[in-house]
Amino acid sequence: MKLHEAIPELIKLSQHKNYFIRHMAAQTIAQIQLILVIPRSINFDQYKKYKLAEVVYWVQSVLKNAKSYEVDEEVITSLQKILKDEKSVAGNYGYILNYAIKALEAIQKECNYYNYRLTQPIAESKSQPDIPSSQPIKTSLMYILHLSDLHFGTPDQAKRWSNQLASDLQNELAIPHLDALILSGDIANKSTPAEYAAAQQFLNELRQEFTLKPEQIIIVPGNHDLNWPLAKKAYQLIDRDEYEGQLKPGEYIEESASVIRVRDEEKYKQRFEHFCNFYQAIKTQPYPLEYDQQYTLDHFPTQNLLILGLNSAWQLDHHDKSRASINMNALSNALTAIRRHPDYKNSLKIAVWHHPLDSAWEDRIKDQSFMEQLAVAGFRLFLHGHVHKAETNLYRYDMSANGRKLDRICAGTFGAPTQELNPGYPWQYNLLKISENNLTVYTRRREELNGAWKPDARWLMGAGQNPLPYYEISL
Repeated sequence: MKLHEAIPELIKLSQHKNYFIRHMAAQTIAQIQLILVIPRSINFDQYKKYKLAEVVYWVQSVLKNAKSYEVDEEVITSLQKILKDEKSVAGNYGYILNYAIKALEAIQKECNYYNYRLTQPIAESKSQPDIPSSQPIKTSLMYILHLSDLHFGTPDQAKRWSNQLASDLQNELAIPHLDALILSGDIANKSTPAEYAAAQQFLNELRQEFTLKPEQIIIVPGNHDLNWPLAKKAYQLIDRDEYEGQLKPGEYIEESASVIRVRDEEKYKQRFEHFCNFYQAIKTQPYPLEYDQQYTLDHFPTQNLLILGLNSAWQLDHHDKSRASINMNALSNALTAIRRHPDYKNSLKIAVWHHPLDSAWEDRIKDQSFMEQLAVAGFRLFLHGHVHKAETNLYRYDMSANGRKLDRICAGTFGAPTQELNPGYPWQYNLLKISENNLTVYTRRREELNGAWKPDARWLMGAGQNPLPYYEISL
C-alpha cells in the first residue's frame, strides 16, 4: 500500500471511540502529509468533518515545516478559515486557534509570504504593564480560574507560584485568555499585611500574563482571612457579677464561673481589617465590615454570567472556629438586589463562599437551608474550598429530570503548608471552561514544592474506564 492510500483508512480510525487510537491516527495522517509534501491535498473543508485533533496536527505540521511547504493561497486561506470557524476556536482549549495564528506568523516570517492585507512584518510582542488596560475578550467561550486556600506567607511564594501557574496555563493548557479569577478564601495564612502583600504581588504577576481587570476578580474571605490577635483585642476581661449588659450566646467567652470575656462588636469586626485592605487594593472598592452587607455581585454581561460572593467566616474567631455559616441578612440583601435587576434575570448564576456543606469536621456549614433560596433564585453552581481536596457532587431541590439543582465544585488547596495536605491530595486548582450550555472542570495537580502543574486524572468515568483529569456538567 502506498502512503497516500493509507489516509482514508486512517481517517476512519480517527472516528474510533478510543481516544488513543484517534490520537495516533491523526498524528500519522499529519506525518504522511509531511513526507509527501502535499499541503494542497487535504484542505480545511475536508478536515471540518473529522475530529478536531486532526485539524490540530495539520496546523502543527504547517507551523513546524513552514519552509518545506510550497506556500500558496490555499494554505493561507485554510488557516484563515480556522481562525473564523467558531467550532475550531472553541475546541481543544484554544489549541487550534493558537496554532493557526502561529502557523500564519511562521509562514510570513520564514517564507517571506505576506497577505495583501498585512504588508508589515509581525512586530515582536512587548512586555505588558503591571495591570493591562485592554478590554477583556468578548467571546461565547469563557475560562474561569478557580483558586482556593492559597495560604500566602512570603514574597518568594508569590514569584514562584505565579510562574508555575502561568507556565501551566500558557504552555500546557494553551489558554488564550482568562475571563474571571475566583479566589474562594484563605488567601493568607494568618491574615497579616505581609501575607496579603505577597498575595497582591502574585496577582500583579498573573495580570502581566492575562488581562484581568478588578471587576473580573472575585474574592471571598475564609477562616484564615481573619486576624486572631485583632479578634482577641475585641474581648474585654470582666467579672461576671460586674457586667450589667445582656449576655448573648456566642458573643462572650466564659473563662470561669466568675470571669468572662465580653467583646466589643465594633472592634470585633476589625478582625477582617487586613483582608479588607487587600480587597480594596485588588478590587478598588471597599469590602464592607457590616455583616449584612458582606456580599458581592460581579456581573459579566457579555457572557451573561453573574457571580455572588458570600462570607462563610463571618462568625469565626480564635475561640469559635467551627461556626461557619451564611449570614441570612446578607443573602436576603443579595437576592433582593438580583431579583430587582432586569439584566440578572436570565444569567448563569454562580455562588461562591469558603466553607463546605459536607465534611468530616465540625467547621462545615451546618445550617444548609439557605441552599433552597439559591435554588429558587435560579443559581446553578456553587464553588468553595477549605477541605484541601477537589470534590464535586449535586444538590437537588426538585426531583424532576430538569428540576432546580446546584452542582458543587470544590477546589483543592493551591498553596497550603505541606503538613496541611490531605493524604492522596497534592496541591490543586480548577479551571472552568464554559461553552454554550456545557461546563468542563479541569483539575490540575502539583506534587512537588518546586515542581510543575500536571493533569489530575482522578475523576472516575465508569467500570473499566480510565479516570480523566476533567469532568463535564450540562448547564
